[in-house]
Amino acid sequence: MTIWLFALILTAIACATLYYAGAGRTVNAGRSLPDATNEHFRAQLKAIDTDAAMGRLGAAEATAAKGELAREIMRFKEAAGGAGSGRFTVWVPILLVAVLSLGTYYFIGRPDLPASPLATAAAPQGEIDLDTAIAQIEQQLAVTPDDLRGWQVIAPAYMQLGRYADAVRALRRVNELTAPTADSLTDLGEALMMQRDGNVEGEPMQLFRDAAALDARHIRSRFYIAGEDTRAGNFEAAIGEWNALIALAEGNEPWLVTARNGLAFAEQGLTAGTTGPEEITVPDDAAIDAMVDGLAARLTAEGGTVDEWTRLVRSRMVQGRMEDAQAAYTAARQAYPDASVRTELDVLAADNGLVAQ
Repeated sequence: MTIWLFALILTAIACATLYYAGAGRTVNAGRSLPDATNEHFRAQLKAIDTDAAMGRLGAAEATAAKGELAREIMRFKEAAGGAGSGRFTVWVPILLVAVLSLGTYYFIGRPDLPASPLATAAAPQGEIDLDTAIAQIEQQLAVTPDDLRGWQVIAPAYMQLGRYADAVRALRRVNELTAPTADSLTDLGEALMMQRDGNVEGEPMQLFRDAAALDARHIRSRFYIAGEDTRAGNFEAAIGEWNALIALAEGNEPWLVTARNGLAFAEQGLTAGTTGPEEITVPDDAAIDAMVDGLAARLTAEGGTVDEWTRLVRSRMVQGRMEDAQAAYTAARQAYPDASVRTELDVLAADNGLVAQ
């Protein structure tokens, strides 16, 4: 109720100002207020100022009192001089302002809400709870299961929360509702890979190959293909894939170092296959784990480049050690707070459900 009273007072003051400005006055005419009346109104105005200065009236109350005094002065002048035919043109806009302001507040105002601190009212909308947002989207998708945009929004949220089975279901729906793209096929392949603890064999690898067939310049899918061919010992195919990837680079991409290392390993593997197995020892899982753990220990103790952190995060994900991947990503963000130098790392993390901490 207080807010309505305050709104009425403000509206009255605005209307009085419009009336006083638009009613028109005759300078030095006989319709001016008598001196005694002027003194009376001056005394009232001075009393209002005194009460406000002494704290007996708040700022809003003093403004309202002055507005009421202004209206009383106008009523006295109107009674003394009579209302001319021009007054009608003054009252029309005044009434219009009053109706519009009060009517607008009635429809869009919320006087029923309790007062809240300004900081709370201005809280960023991005701070909405992720679980709540997902629940709302899920409710909407239950009603409109063909909402393509809804599935596209909720799939990466599932990945971020580690709900890989739900992410797979959402990404399958995306590819059903619209023509698959290299990105959408790779996203589904990655979700399946994470659901299978980093295993890319079978459907994930086929999805990566389909993505590369759709777009020969698609970096993510071709990276997975080259890496899997190298891991599986298909060195001749891997060399072709790594060379094709390197040819797509402009020379300053952060993933280029990894691609060149992959090419060197595949070339060494192919050479060993023709000259004798003693030339190269392909590391087993235990050896790979030891190398990755050694990299993690060195980066933790001494630090390293953002490319090395990216390699560590990717290695942890391939190992299926998502908690360690998250820890490595958090450490990398602390080591490189400037997001502009972490582009590949941030994309890798977002695509695989790692969160910024």
